[in-house]
Amino acid sequence: MSKKIHFKFFGSIKNPLLIFWYYVSCYLCSIIKEIILGFKMHPLKEKRLDCMIKLIATDMDGTLLDQRGQLDLLRLERILDQLDQRDIRFVIATGNEIHRMRELLGHLASRVVLVVANGARIFENNKLIQAQTWDDAMVDKALVHFKGRECRDQFVVTGMNGGFVKEGTVFTELDKFMTPEMIERLYQRMNFVQDLQSDLFGGVLKMSMVVGEERSSSVLQEINDLFNGRVRAVSSGYGCIDILQAGIHKAWGLEELLKHWNLKSEQIMAFGDSENDVEMLELAGIAYAMENADDEAKAVATALAPANSQGGVYQVLENWLEKEG
Repeated sequence: MSKKIHFKFFGSIKNPLLIFWYYVSCYLCSIIKEIILGFKMHPLKEKRLDCMIKLIATDMDGTLLDQRGQLDLLRLERILDQLDQRDIRFVIATGNEIHRMRELLGHLASRVVLVVANGARIFENNKLIQAQTWDDAMVDKALVHFKGRECRDQFVVTGMNGGFVKEGTVFTELDKFMTPEMIERLYQRMNFVQDLQSDLFGGVLKMSMVVGEERSSSVLQEINDLFNGRVRAVSSGYGCIDILQAGIHKAWGLEELLKHWNLKSEQIMAFGDSENDVEMLELAGIAYAMENADDEAKAVATALAPANSQGGVYQVLENWLEKEG
């Protein structure tokens, strides 16, 4: 039946150009079909990658940490033991700085590689192996722009010498993802100064703000317009914003480690939940967005993991390790 209709159709067409475009459209349709089927078969692609994984990379807040900002250290240690047996490296890639990571990880800190400040610093065996700091002109421009609103926007400068905030700053959103004890220790670590001046920092790794979810989009736009691509602002969840050097992000830190270990990006299994995880998820061979993740993270992921409140990263890794044997 279809051949008969096809024949009649062409018998009625005198213009060879129309016949040509008909075949072109059929060819394009076949390509689109293959692409669609390729997406549907994605779980098979993921299965083939499983045996190649040599690096696990995970975000912390909203991902590996639970809703109170805590780790299940015993569960994590069991996973690390199994990964060590398979010569698979475990990397924590986070917007946090090294002090909080050491505090959370305790004795496990030396067993993982830490990509902190959204890629600006890398620690292996608990020792700094790489750091990238801001251009002085960009630091000065940011300080001038945010002057007078440092306290309202909970403006933090993270430098090689630690974290700096203006005197009088009160952090209002931390109770959403930290325990009271963690918040107290954060205040103790922070340097409260009368004025934020570039000579205090020892080199800037990143800047950050807490503006609340209702203002987040407008402030992101403001910052990205201001720096014209030389500095980039991204959401890190809970109404927080990270301000980063252009080109420096978690994926940049992972790429440095891939070169260091002679590995390929396809050998990464990554977990994340926020906009500042997007490049890392795009880089990885297998990319899990958490069930609680932002739309930006879910859009680039190859799979979904259960929410951080359900121990999603632990669940995925335990099931994968059991399957691998």
